[in-house]
Amino acid sequence: MEGLLERLLNYYSLSREEYERLILPPSFRSIPLIGDHPIVKKAIERLVKARDSHEKVLIYGDYDADGVCSASILLRSFKEFGIDASGYLPSRYLDGYGLTVENVRKIAAKGFSFIFTCDNGVTAHDALKCAKELGVDVVILDHHEFDGVKPECDIVIHPETLSYGEYPISAGYLSFLFSVALLGKVDNYLLVLGAISTISDMMPIKGHNRELVRLMLDIINKEPPEVLTLLTDKRRFDVSTFQMEICPKINAVGRLEKGTEVNRLLHYFANDNTDRVALARYLNDVNERRKEVTKEAEETIEINESDSAIIVKADMPEGLNGLLASKLLAMYRKPVCVFSEMNKNPDVLVGSLRSEEGFDVVKALDDVSVPLLSKGGHPFAAGVSINKKDFEAFKKDMLFSALKNKLSPKKQNGIPLLLSECNMQSYRLIETFGPFGFNWESPKFLLKDLDPKTFTYIKEGRYLSVKLAPDVRLFSFGINEDSFDLESKVDLLCAFRINEFRGRRSLDILCEKTF
Repeated sequence: MEGLLERLLNYYSLSREEYERLILPPSFRSIPLIGDHPIVKKAIERLVKARDSHEKVLIYGDYDADGVCSASILLRSFKEFGIDASGYLPSRYLDGYGLTVENVRKIAAKGFSFIFTCDNGVTAHDALKCAKELGVDVVILDHHEFDGVKPECDIVIHPETLSYGEYPISAGYLSFLFSVALLGKVDNYLLVLGAISTISDMMPIKGHNRELVRLMLDIINKEPPEVLTLLTDKRRFDVSTFQMEICPKINAVGRLEKGTEVNRLLHYFANDNTDRVALARYLNDVNERRKEVTKEAEETIEINESDSAIIVKADMPEGLNGLLASKLLAMYRKPVCVFSEMNKNPDVLVGSLRSEEGFDVVKALDDVSVPLLSKGGHPFAAGVSINKKDFEAFKKDMLFSALKNKLSPKKQNGIPLLLSECNMQSYRLIETFGPFGFNWESPKFLLKDLDPKTFTYIKEGRYLSVKLAPDVRLFSFGINEDSFDLESKVDLLCAFRINEFRGRRSLDILCEKTF
């Protein structure tokens, strides 16, 4: 068998030369800047005018982690530039997504003459028209797709208008680049926020995104900022720390709170003179409530496992639908749509759809016979709203569509691995291919022809736990002592994970059965 390095290179389709470049120390010099672009220069000129004439400037963000990070980056950099800017994060329930006509009128009435959007704006056509009529200037910083209609705005800072990079980037990444252009320097804290948004918004961890995340991890593992240490007990950060702990806590406020509490996140991330300990406690508490509400809703819904899809109504805030839909998709591997009542109008159901390869939820929505009050998204994740009275008809149409279009079987190809390679040395080699994240996932491995009679279990036979070395074990929550025919050899899919407990690091080879 060829060496593990060669197998990893084949898995990621990398040459030796590409791998050598991949493992070079992270460098900010490899990230293209945008300060010389005419659009960016024009935006800075407008900000200079606002500063010099003491205009009231409002940064208008979004209620998710990308919008929070974007607005925090801009708020801090504008203030350092000398602009006494304010920030606003709209409420999912009171305002809806993006800049609205109603909010433009409120903003103008409060004396603001300049709105700088981030993580929204390119499709806010009515709001932009209203702003122009009221004499309010708008600069858009956004990364969402254009809808075919040119925004009525003179300055649009967007990866497409800047022709930036090979891969999509987050609004937070773009806001960080703009801060570098505005301030003429790199602020490491703002870089950290830009990288967090890259992870939270599921940007591909490739190209410039990968370099930004590597730089962030290098910074915070040397000197982690308080805004992060208050949200996790981990003292060694990796991408999973953000995916599993920090980003969900940032997102929980906008998903659960029905007022404007999401703006407390701006105080947490953008202001130094604030009680971060109290705010961190609030974020942790909201996330725990989010978990409880989601669990309660999951326990009350009725699922017919024989159905071709899972189409359900849940008693939960509409902002949590997507989380439950993703969980049900992972559990049942069927297309999922979770509905709940709209906060503003209980006669309307708001739904989140999730799917995988083989079933395009957007195309499925096109075939639904009932009127859709709104829809949008991409093939595997979308949102929709319908009249409550149309639920059963909608469900019938979606079940029929899912019956015709089955999810593609998940490939379970893993990199061949020997038991003797289950060690810390292999783990360190694997980590050189990281950081891992969306579109650059950590590798799965295949252990073949294992003898189940040699397996050992813990917790009265409920969990596989086979000690391979003092600091290494095969482990699985999903495999118990009744999982295998003892007379047949078995194959296991597995992944390497470091386990930290009371200052001691050990290696878990996390296993699952192959099918």
